[in-house]
Amino acid sequence: MLNGKALDGTPAQGGINLGTIRTMNTEGSGSEKIFNAIDKGGSFKINSEETISSNFVFVRARNAEFNYSSNPSNVTGSGELRHDVMVNNPQSYATSVGLYNDNNDLLATAKLSRPLLKDFTKEALVRIKLDF
Repeated sequence: MLNGKALDGTPAQGGINLGTIRTMNTEGSGSEKIFNAIDKGGSFKINSEETISSNFVFVRARNAEFNYSSNPSNVTGSGELRHDVMVNNPQSYATSVGLYNDNNDLLATAKLSRPLLKDFTKEALVRIKLDF
């Protein structure tokens, strides 16, 4: 909406007819043009509609699952854990959830708003909202 053609075009062309002149120096100032037009008492009508459907998926991580990091830097070249704290009381932080189909193809990745601490004493239930 804030491109030069939309700002300068007539309503018949799908624009809002601000009557500005676009040059090399003013090409990127669309938001400033529209603010100034509204500030001076101008009005316009935007007619747009979009339907968004949503589904919710719940992902459960039981207490015995996902307690170790899959980061290869946590293991030495000989196959031992690099940090001793991961031996007796491992903890990991989940930062994203991958959604896969029956063929094990990754379909979507959901990013968590903050890292989720996971260890053997905690279960996690993550609600994922899918908009389409």
